[in-house]
Amino acid sequence: MKKCIQLISLLILGIIMGACSSSSANFDSEEEQKKATEVMEGVLTSFEDQEEIAEAWTSHEANVTSWDKIKKKNINAISDNLSEKDQRNLLYLLTLNKAEDIDGKTKSNILFTQNTEINNTSLNEEARSVTFEIERSGIEKKLVTLEKEEDQWKIIKVIEPD
Repeated sequence: MKKCIQLISLLILGIIMGACSSSSANFDSEEEQKKATEVMEGVLTSFEDQEEIAEAWTSHEANVTSWDKIKKKNINAISDNLSEKDQRNLLYLLTLNKAEDIDGKTKSNILFTQNTEINNTSLNEEARSVTFEIERSGIEKKLVTLEKEEDQWKIIKVIEPD
């Protein structure tokens, strides 16, 4: 009986160790970085360059509409857990506000911009994440981190570089 329990314990341990090692072996760094890059490039080009995606009398209202459109178009690329601050950072990276004066009132016109470039990519194999250094208009930089959620690469963080 004691040997039977030891054998079952050993079998369970073997199954657990096999499952852990096979999930590590399934992570092909080069392939996963390529997939994450495709997702990031898809977000950066999800609308035509200079395409108007929102128009409103306040910049806040225009930003809300813009974010809703960007999120909807990139639903598979943006984490549901992206913080409001990270959402604003991503929105700033992807859009321009071309305000216009109409009869003394300012109207916000949010345009999508493809004036972005991936400068650097780093893979963190341990965390299984990819971080992109993205520059907009040659001056503004953000670090955009993607991780796998539900078997898809998704944007989980957008921050200012140190």
